[in-house]
Amino acid sequence: MISPIKNPAGRITCVSEMNQETRELTQIENVHVEVDGILEQSLNEIYLFDIQTLRFEYVSSRAQLNLGYSLDRLWMMTPLDINPEFDEASFRTMTNPLLHGEKKILIFETMHLRANGTLYPIEVHLQLFVQSGCTVFLAIILDITTRRRAELALRDSEERFRTIVNTIPQLAWIAETDGSRTWYNQRWYDYTGTTLEEMEGFGWQKVHDAVMLPKVMERWISATAAEEAFDMEFPLRGADGRFRIFLTRAEPLRNAEGHVVQWFGTNTDVNEQRLGEKARREMERRFEVVMGNMSEGLIISDLAGQSLHWNPAALEMHDIGNSEETLLNHHTFAQLYELSSVEGITLPFDQWPLTRILRGEHLQDLELRIGRVDRDWERIFSYSGLLSHYGDGKELAFLIIKDITERKNAEDALRDAKVNLEHKVEERTAQLLAKSKEMESFCYSVSHDLRAPLRGIDGYSRLLLEEYHDQFDEEGRNFLINVRTATKHMTDLIEDLLAYSRLERRGVSRTAVELSSFVSNLLDQYRARSKNVRLTVEISDFHVSVDPDGLAIALRNLIDNAFKFSGYASEPAIEIRAQAASSDCVLSVRDNGIGFDMRFYDKIFEIFQRLHHAEEYPGTGIGLAMVHKAMERIGGRVWAESQPGAGATFFLALPLFSTEPVPLFRDS
Repeated sequence: MISPIKNPAGRITCVSEMNQETRELTQIENVHVEVDGILEQSLNEIYLFDIQTLRFEYVSSRAQLNLGYSLDRLWMMTPLDINPEFDEASFRTMTNPLLHGEKKILIFETMHLRANGTLYPIEVHLQLFVQSGCTVFLAIILDITTRRRAELALRDSEERFRTIVNTIPQLAWIAETDGSRTWYNQRWYDYTGTTLEEMEGFGWQKVHDAVMLPKVMERWISATAAEEAFDMEFPLRGADGRFRIFLTRAEPLRNAEGHVVQWFGTNTDVNEQRLGEKARREMERRFEVVMGNMSEGLIISDLAGQSLHWNPAALEMHDIGNSEETLLNHHTFAQLYELSSVEGITLPFDQWPLTRILRGEHLQDLELRIGRVDRDWERIFSYSGLLSHYGDGKELAFLIIKDITERKNAEDALRDAKVNLEHKVEERTAQLLAKSKEMESFCYSVSHDLRAPLRGIDGYSRLLLEEYHDQFDEEGRNFLINVRTATKHMTDLIEDLLAYSRLERRGVSRTAVELSSFVSNLLDQYRARSKNVRLTVEISDFHVSVDPDGLAIALRNLIDNAFKFSGYASEPAIEIRAQAASSDCVLSVRDNGIGFDMRFYDKIFEIFQRLHHAEEYPGTGIGLAMVHKAMERIGGRVWAESQPGAGATFFLALPLFSTEPVPLFRDS
């Protein structure tokens, strides 16, 4: 039997003679027809095209529908006509691996051009196919428009997600189930100063505190194993190398089957908050320490008079052993205590310290007596306090209490002692005045009664020497001379004693003295004695606050001694100098006389104490005692330095004149 052979378009390609073998092939072709029917129902585009000419030999109905071309038009077309991304050269280059057996299939994405000129995305699966002994290209095309839209939507969603997580103030990241991290938001990089390459995998451990990291890993492993949320605070190192405390939370991300596939975590900076909490705890601890160690009592109350806090000192002051008593309100507390003035006048409740503070008064050192109504107990307290504002118009009453019982008792005792002392002082003053008058009378008697006989002895001995000089031998004349010398010494001693007594009794009048002119005028009295003495005076324009008469007595005695003890030197020299020392002016008088041994320093300012024989250096032994007494009374100080044979230096420390108005004394 002769039968035509047609292609899928119905065109006759060749004829054949049907025999038994041909009938078997016909049965096989019938099977192919059934397969073709199945392919026509496919949602994918299916093409067969010639290897050489690239013309289509088969186009599925889905391809026709998607492209919008008629079948007759498609027989005249090649894949290059519907795929603008390729020309023949690039297409041949791409398909060479198939033709040379290097690849069995090519899979790639491109675009198809519809008859109306629009493009749509496709995924191409291209391979070689043998049909009726001929090799052709088989292309199965997947329209991926929906997938592209889904991918675009996913990208948009991911972009929105990145925008959101980059906008939030927290650091954010995504971790895999093994703990490695694959993504961080921008704030993570900004804070840590790291890069994605540094943080990939387990690089996140680099910014953790090495001491805390083992604990963090232990908690993280525990949470991931249990598939539970992770919640922990720990420090993270910033780009500046400093650690800050972060609250870290991570939640598991599950797939449709409920299995954990990833973890999403955030790190919230709570450093300032934790530091603030730490500072508040430290402040509260310090407050408790201060409150516990205050010697004053402190009571804090609300505006309703309800006690909020009593420190230990307040409890002890009020003899409270059961702290529950302090929880009573102000009115109930008033049933246990009563207050009165220091004089004992009972105060009504509206005059109690806390009541007055709650009315808005500011109390300062209000002294009251307080006693228990249920037992014998009384103290004297000093109350201070005020209302303190805090928050939004909130107020608390603070009452500070000092126990002044012992002080008041001591003041009472001191007051009684003062009264007794004043009485005793008056009695003693009267006695001293009487003694002073007696001393004045005694001094007058000494001055009058002792001088008269001495004048007689001196006068008669002088007459004997003058009138009967030749009647006495040498020894007799010497006896009379010794009598006269002793009489003069006795007279000088009486005069010095009277001067010392007057110095003790005289009043002190402190004025401003110009020292240079004062010393200059005083030295004028020694003009005759200073002719054979090298006298050096170096005194700047100092003004001292002293009693002029007392200073004259002290300085005159020192100058007298300087002339006396340097008189036997080969070249007598006296130096008077002054220099400032702190708030004083130090005036010094130096001579080059015989000096003294400093071992006897403590004796030189005592009355009647002499370190040299009167025959060699006459004197009464009262001069330096008068210097000491004068300096003591004018508020100055005297001391000396010396070595035997090297002279002596005496120093007077005189207070410098201050800016206070003091009469200026200029010695004339």
